[in-house]
Amino acid sequence: MQINTDYIEPAELTGYAREALADLEVNQFTLSAFLPSEAVDDLQYRFTRGGNGLAEAASYRSYDAESAIGRRQGTTRVTGELPPVSRKIRLGEYDRLRQRRATDAIVTALQDDTLNMVRAVAARVELARGSALSAGKVIINEDGVIAEVDFGRRASHSGQAPAALWSNAATATPIADLLAWHRTYKATNGGRAAGAILTSDLVRTWMLRSQEVRALAQFNGVTPSIIAPSVLDTLLVSYGLPPLVINDAQVAVEGVATRLIPESNVILVAAAGTPDLGGTFLGTTAESLEAAYGLEEAPEGIVAGVYSTDDPVALWTKAAAVALPTLANPDLTFQAVVL
Repeated sequence: MQINTDYIEPAELTGYAREALADLEVNQFTLSAFLPSEAVDDLQYRFTRGGNGLAEAASYRSYDAESAIGRRQGTTRVTGELPPVSRKIRLGEYDRLRQRRATDAIVTALQDDTLNMVRAVAARVELARGSALSAGKVIINEDGVIAEVDFGRRASHSGQAPAALWSNAATATPIADLLAWHRTYKATNGGRAAGAILTSDLVRTWMLRSQEVRALAQFNGVTPSIIAPSVLDTLLVSYGLPPLVINDAQVAVEGVATRLIPESNVILVAAAGTPDLGGTFLGTTAESLEAAYGLEEAPEGIVAGVYSTDDPVALWTKAAAVALPTLANPDLTFQAVVL
């Protein structure tokens, strides 16, 4: 396929694609609030992992005595290649539109296709974000690519479970469980509290039905049969727990609806925008280095272009990126399976 500039320049279409991606990350793929996108002019990700989250205390000394020698916390420089992710689609109406010389309609169709391809790329990256936050790793096994990026979250922060599953309303103790897990989270991270509890609406529903939660919400000695989400929010705050952030988003993976966050999970996570939690690196694609793209000033990030084929005559729209979400401090996440 050859790059086609008859209807729209790749640089213009790439600008459209990048604006679309930014809008999607605000309004649809909201896990980017925790692992925001960062454009890097590179093909590798690099971050420093290590430390136990606790500040090393200095020691008092006598005047004129030598200072105690500090020690560096064990840190590891982690590097790896950013994997490519892309999607393309054929403009099926091209022949008819070209015969009618409907140039504006072709441009509109190409922009619509670009938005759809950007959404597809963004959906795959968002799926990887969900895996990073819930499992502490990203696993890729598709189109001949098999890879696993394990960010090294400690075992005590992964796969925890309550003594009584929360789907048993009579015996579940979600508040007590969350308090215990939050203590572990803070002990690991030098007293830093989590900023949010990522979970599903189903988990919240079982919390609302819990005998423990209803008893804590009793008023004038009367225990309600079920409580409102706003009452649960107030209860969490009163116990020093972070707020619930409900994420029931799904994407289609080969036609199968797939959740970003497992429905049975609760995930304690640092507040959105916490710099040392991590981010999503968007590197430099091979396409952006093509002279026809005209992206010498800003090659990094998602790109989009139109390509043409002669047999059959057709236009194809492609969006491409090299991208991976990473947890720089994986212990700022904590996963438990409660249902």
